[in-house]
Amino acid sequence: MVLTWSPPVTAGFWDAYLDWSWLLAERRAALSPPPARPPVWFVPVFVRLRPSGTPPGIDTTRRAVLDLVDTPLDPLLMDPQEYDRLAARVRNPDASVGLPDEYALYLRHGTPITTYANLFKVIDMGFPVNLDLDLARAPQMLTDTDTLEPDTDTDTDTDSRAHNDRPIVAIVDDGIGFLNARFRKPAGQGRTRTRFHAVWLQALETRPRGPGPRRAHIGEIYSRRDINAWLDRGDALEESAVYSALNQQLYGIQGHRALEYGTSHGTHILDLAAGADPQDPDDPVLKWPLIGVQLPPEAVSDTSGMRFESYMVQAVRWILSQAARIDRKAPVIINLSLGMLAGAKDGSNFAEYQIAREASLWERETGQPVRVVWSFGNNRRSRQVARFDFDPAAGVRKHQIPWRAQPDDLTASYLEIRTPDGVPSERIEIALTTPSGVSSGFVSLPVGSFRTLDANGRPVARIYHVEPHRLSKQVTQAATHTLAMAPNAAQVPGEPLAEAGLWTVAVRYVGTAPCAVHLQIQRDETLPGYAYPMGRQSYFDGDDSAYAWDADRGNWSGLAPDSPITRAGTHSALVTNTARQVFSAGAALWQASSQSYVPALYTPDGADWTVPGPTVSTRAEDGWVERGVLSSGTFTGSVSAIAGTSAAAGRLTRALAMNAARIVKNAAAGGGTQMDDLTDGAVPLLPVPHCVADRLGAALVDVRVGARPRG
Repeated sequence: MVLTWSPPVTAGFWDAYLDWSWLLAERRAALSPPPARPPVWFVPVFVRLRPSGTPPGIDTTRRAVLDLVDTPLDPLLMDPQEYDRLAARVRNPDASVGLPDEYALYLRHGTPITTYANLFKVIDMGFPVNLDLDLARAPQMLTDTDTLEPDTDTDTDTDSRAHNDRPIVAIVDDGIGFLNARFRKPAGQGRTRTRFHAVWLQALETRPRGPGPRRAHIGEIYSRRDINAWLDRGDALEESAVYSALNQQLYGIQGHRALEYGTSHGTHILDLAAGADPQDPDDPVLKWPLIGVQLPPEAVSDTSGMRFESYMVQAVRWILSQAARIDRKAPVIINLSLGMLAGAKDGSNFAEYQIAREASLWERETGQPVRVVWSFGNNRRSRQVARFDFDPAAGVRKHQIPWRAQPDDLTASYLEIRTPDGVPSERIEIALTTPSGVSSGFVSLPVGSFRTLDANGRPVARIYHVEPHRLSKQVTQAATHTLAMAPNAAQVPGEPLAEAGLWTVAVRYVGTAPCAVHLQIQRDETLPGYAYPMGRQSYFDGDDSAYAWDADRGNWSGLAPDSPITRAGTHSALVTNTARQVFSAGAALWQASSQSYVPALYTPDGADWTVPGPTVSTRAEDGWVERGVLSSGTFTGSVSAIAGTSAAAGRLTRALAMNAARIVKNAAAGGGTQMDDLTDGAVPLLPVPHCVADRLGAALVDVRVGARPRG
């Protein structure tokens, strides 16, 4: 095998992850049997409309975009939710005046984004989806609600006091067991009704067959009436059979079918956040309406986060529109226990930026309070973050570190290298050396270009210098270097592979002032319960400084003080937006010996270059022996343990919901901090020692309900 590095090549790529993943996908397609019909690829884009130069300005642009989407051969499509949102503003330009004109669209692959530059600015792009009509799902009627008793729920009551004690709890996750009794309420005569206002089971986009509007449908939405139709079967209801039928309709035989497993992440977290016993009519939680969005399995399984951002943003936009139908004044608490490790970590990642923007603008313009709860991450000990300190005056201009690619990795690996604020990315140069010793050498790489490592003429690795992207006048995604590596085990026979083993990453600094450069390896593991895509996490390796004695674990997995590998900044890349509406949760472990809480081993550290730590923490571990906390499995009556900052985020969501009246008051007053929603509220706060505040936040929220007792 002949390995050669190319000189810098300028190319029009948006993002290193998208560019490299698309290259691998096209290559695998070329090596596979041809499909019956060629795919029809569309790229998800998120755009901000530009006002027209002629009156009435923005409304002219809105109408123009709608007309293009309705034109059969135009390269633009929309999904029904986004189309209805835009059409409503065309019909009534004075409605939602303060909300931004930002929309999710689909652009036929290969269409230059400059084609519509006079109509909108592209804020973000996603991974292409196949919208071939012949691959669309055929509609299936799984329930016949017309023959069943009409729904008599009164969740849409307009009691002026309702919003003070009845929060709306929403979740965006994987595997939400919406039929579980923990999410029902009593209805008399031994019957129960769902607390869900609606649930959106997202799937990869399709276009229905036959005549009708050109829309990209993202799965199916089931209303309260649909869910109650299943519940009306009473003892004859087989939850697993319903889920199986829905999964077959949405995902076929190839997609991961989370709701057919005994445990599912979304069910666990929602139970901690808002689960209740429907046989206990005095529990106020039974009055909390629920909204759920289950992400497509393909988006969840890609732990790099490349595929779930657009779905998450659309999920939050839909949740807010549904919450307004339930009670326009009730606070909306949205749980997002998902994340990826590598990123800017300065609030400019598209998903966290846009979700925070949607929450704050919705609250400002509609008066409906919104709170968003993220899990802080679980990768403290995964050796995926490193720091290089450069001091030109002392002659320190170059550092290097081993990057270990584990064998049998069927997925791409990525490593991001970022300079701090105020230091242009052009001040560093990158060299990458293969396990067999072939080095790229240091070469100045202009912004918007890449260098490729070819194996017998076919790419197996790249060094990208990604252009900055401006999200708003105040927020810009800074330019960054991203290293991309091909899998080292084949998904398709004949595809070129990268070498497994020890790669070496070297960084040379050409600036004059001292500088700290941060390196982050993106998540690449296979999630529990997922059989695909069989990724194996790469990590930083090193000398003895990378294997010091660890008193917590009682082994040599610790890091010496002089190790470039660090646990600072190992948190999720989606928890750094500081908007008033946004919270993050760290995980605490109950230590019976000291009758106190300590950080769970996995809960990450904040850092001086990103956020100092989570907002707060909650109990996610019942002890050193009893793993996690207990909450509901997928099916009614089942219970199992769940750990991690996801569990902590679920419990923080419940605590905020219990403080609904306080949140309403604070939102009306404006300003303040996140702690104002928790201090002197319904849930006690415990002090956090300063030495662990970077892992446990400003306080420990001692919510003792939600999780099931042990024993």
